Amino acid sequence: MKRYNKEKIRKFVEAVFLQAGVAAKDAAQASEVIIQADSSGVETHGLARLKPYMGRYRNGGMNLTPNIHQINDSDVVIALDGDNGCGLLNGPYAMKRCIEAAKKYGAGLVTVNHSSHFGCGNYYGWNFAREGLIGIIFTNTAPLVSPTGGKDRLFGTNPLTIAIPAGKKDPVVLDMATTVVSLGKIQVKALAGESIPPEWAKDKDGNPTTDAAEALEGTLQPIAGYKGYGLALIIDIFCSVLAQASFGKELMQMNEIYTTKPEGLGQFMMAIDPSKLMPMEFFERRMEEYIDFIKCSSKAPGTEEILVPGEIEFRKFREIEENGIPVRDELGVQLVELCTEMGMNPNGATEFGKLLEQIC
Repeated sequence: MKRYNKEKIRKFVEAVFLQAGVAAKDAAQASEVIIQADSSGVETHGLARLKPYMGRYRNGGMNLTPNIHQINDSDVVIALDGDNGCGLLNGPYAMKRCIEAAKKYGAGLVTVNHSSHFGCGNYYGWNFAREGLIGIIFTNTAPLVSPTGGKDRLFGTNPLTIAIPAGKKDPVVLDMATTVVSLGKIQVKALAGESIPPEWAKDKDGNPTTDAAEALEGTLQPIAGYKGYGLALIIDIFCSVLAQASFGKELMQMNEIYTTKPEGLGQFMMAIDPSKLMPMEFFERRMEEYIDFIKCSSKAPGTEEILVPGEIEFRKFREIEENGIPVRDELGVQLVELCTEMGMNPNGATEFGKLLEQIC
C-alpha cells in the first residue's frame, strides 16, 4: 500500500468524472465527497467506488446531467426528485437545502428519490456539524439482508449517520451500517483475496462463511439480530415510502454496471439547530462536558482509552492530511485499468503512481 498527495488524488478523481462527461462543477462536487471518504479512513466509499460510478454512467444507468428539483411546496419539509442523478450530487444538494431550512426555521427535513449511492455518510454529518447543526442522515441500499426468520434478500445495509456539534471538541458522529459490516468492506476483502470473520455474512445457502467472494453471493448479517433487522426496516420506510423511492427488488446493486436500469435509491436528511432551543454557547459547553464525562469514566481491564463515535475518523483524517491518502495495490491496478478503458492512459502507465503523475 502506497500513499499519495491528497490534492493530487482530488484532481485525479475530478478528471475521471470530467472524462465521463460530467459538468465541471459537478465533477468538483463528486470528488469532494469521494476524497472525504478516503481522507477519513472509509476506503470502501472513496476511490474504490470509482469503477461502478463510471460503469453506470457509461451504460446509461445514471443521468450525467440531472435536473434535481423539488416536487412539493414547502420551505421546511422538502421532497426532491434526484432525476436518476449521481448520489454524489443529489446528496450534497439535499444537504444544502436542509441546512438552509434549519438555519432559517430551526429545523429542516429533506427527502430525495430517483437517487443512487451518495458516498460516505460522514461527509454529510461533518458538514451539518460544521454549521452548528445536528444532522440525521439515512439512505437505503439494494437488498442484501434477509428479515429475521426469512431467507430472501429484502433490505440493504441501510446505513445511518447522526452528527452532533461539540464546541471546541470534534463533533460526535455515529456513522454505521445496520449490518455487522458494510458491503464495501467485504468487497475490499474479496478484491484482496482475504478471508472474513464468519459472523459477517452467510453464503447463498444460508451458512456462515469466511470466504468474501461467497459472501457477496449470499446475505449480510444485521447487527444485534432482530434489532438490526428492525432498524434496517425503519430506515427503508423513511427512504422508500416517505421519500417516494423504490424498495426491495426494484433497487439495483451499485455494482450492476452493465444495465441501464437506475439504482432507484432514496435518502432522508434532517437538521436541527440547537441555538433555537438554547444559547449555542450553553449547548456547546454541555456537549464538551458530556464528552469528558464519557471519556473520563472508568476503563475495563485492557482498555487504554474510551472513544466516542467518530473519534477514530477524525484522528485518521488528521493523520492522512499529514501523510497522504493510502491506496491498496490491488485498487491501484483497478484504477489503472479503469483509466485505460476511459482513454485516460495514453502513455500506457502500469502503476497507479505513474498514472497519477501523468493525469495530475
